[in-house]
Amino acid sequence: MDSLMPIVLALAPSIGIGYLFYRVMRALLEGDRAERLAHSQWLAEQSRDSKESVSSPPSAQTGATRASKGDGQNR
Repeated sequence: MDSLMPIVLALAPSIGIGYLFYRVMRALLEGDRAERLAHSQWLAEQSRDSKESVSSPPSAQTGATRASKGDGQNR
């Protein structure tokens, strides 16, 4: 029993550092995974927005602009 305690005390710092390394790497990997998910969602949104703007006819876009500016007559 006497010879066991020095061995445990000698291994404790290495085990602690290993545990910290595990926690840091896990946090990095989870952050990377979340970042990749957010980036792919952003890309999908950008792709969807660009497809919508391409699919709408130009006359619909200019008509909305004209309607917001009034009927074109100066009063």
